[in-house]
Amino acid sequence: MTETLAQANWFAIQAKPHCEDLAAASLGNLDLEVFLPRIRQEQFLFGQPRSLVVPLFRGYLFARFCPVVSLEAVRYAFAVARVLGNSDGPNPVPPEIISEIQGRMQADGFIRLEPTALRLGQQVTIEQGPFEGLMGRVEQEWDDGKRVAILLEAINKARVLIEKRWLSVMAKRV
Repeated sequence: MTETLAQANWFAIQAKPHCEDLAAASLGNLDLEVFLPRIRQEQFLFGQPRSLVVPLFRGYLFARFCPVVSLEAVRYAFAVARVLGNSDGPNPVPPEIISEIQGRMQADGFIRLEPTALRLGQQVTIEQGPFEGLMGRVEQEWDDGKRVAILLEAINKARVLIEKRWLSVMAKRV
């Protein structure tokens, strides 16, 4: 572990609530390499879609530094809550993970997440909206790729059209 502390590595940093941008800026002011992956997310406000830019990992960002030289400065940087680690010190993030995330970054600077493909008859749970908590089976995906027709089991096989992003696939029972 001592060798790790004497070398520059990537580390996960927890920012104070809703302060990822401020933490990234304050770490950047320390002349550290900072990586705050972001995604575009659609949210409905008063029934109107609105595009938001949010961190890929809410509350977290990455910084590359040598702990022997910069750990205390990072810990006490503005808007930083803590550096992830254990009693032995901070835990480095393998560079392959950072490379993998950076490799998914598009020309516009945002990470694109691949939508989950749903299969006919697959059991899903509705995570948001007026039918939150209900389970059903996928009947059909709509051409727009954003909506799915679901057959609800709890409401006498009622068919509803649900936003795909509101669904989670149920694990298969063994």
